[in-house]
Amino acid sequence: MSAEGGDEAVTFDRFLQEAALLEELVWRKYRRRSARHRVELRMKELGLDGFDAYLDLLRSDPEETSGLADLMRVTVSRFFREREQWSTLADKVIPALLAAKTDADVLRAWSAGCCGGEEPYTLAMVWLESIAPFHPGSAIEIIASDIDEASLERAGAARYYSSSLREVPPDARARFFIREKGLWSLAGEVKGLVRLERRNVMSDPLPFGMDLVLCRYLAFTYYRGERLLAATLRLWQALRPGGVLMVGKKERLAGPSSAFFEPWPGCDGFYRRKEVQSN
Repeated sequence: MSAEGGDEAVTFDRFLQEAALLEELVWRKYRRRSARHRVELRMKELGLDGFDAYLDLLRSDPEETSGLADLMRVTVSRFFREREQWSTLADKVIPALLAAKTDADVLRAWSAGCCGGEEPYTLAMVWLESIAPFHPGSAIEIIASDIDEASLERAGAARYYSSSLREVPPDARARFFIREKGLWSLAGEVKGLVRLERRNVMSDPLPFGMDLVLCRYLAFTYYRGERLLAATLRLWQALRPGGVLMVGKKERLAGPSSAFFEPWPGCDGFYRRKEVQSN
């Protein structure tokens, strides 16, 4: 399934650049090796030979094009990625959210684009270790969603390679993981806090009234233009007034996206929901 061998054949970078334009994606952000592998698998399913043939299909088939972003994105993550952010979440963000609640002491969180479950399960571990002991009357409900069925299956199995655990603190590893047949199995008390759902961030019905939404290295890395604005609005709509959006430490909300959120001073990657009118 190679695009080499002729002046008219489209190289993968060229394919990626032109395909990304169709869906307002930032093509340079994609990892070439993994994106190419997934694209070639899809081409094989469709019986297409060459990136130029798949590009022609994308230009003529809106349904195929709409799945492009999910096809090419990275579906591998790790626990406690950017560990300092999780410390900030435990020390500042969640206590502030709980202190501001006037209804039942249930923190509602949504991990949008959860890959293999590493992110929502990290949130559950943070809750069990750093929040629950000091807030005995509080509880957490975590929704974890992804469009990719294989990712959700991995999350449901909750068995991981050592590479996924390299940032897990020793105490958390000892408490929440069991070594079994070369893999690490996650404890039931962590899995029990997370509800897995198949959900498209851009088009499926939203969960509403969230105190915390996690969307890290997805919309604010890969999306641009109207697609990015639409994703930002949907995340804003999912949050309750006063809710918080957690993005990657290296991600920034700029341009039109900044109309919906304001940075939390001193907390990289955390944004408070602004109160604005939306249609």
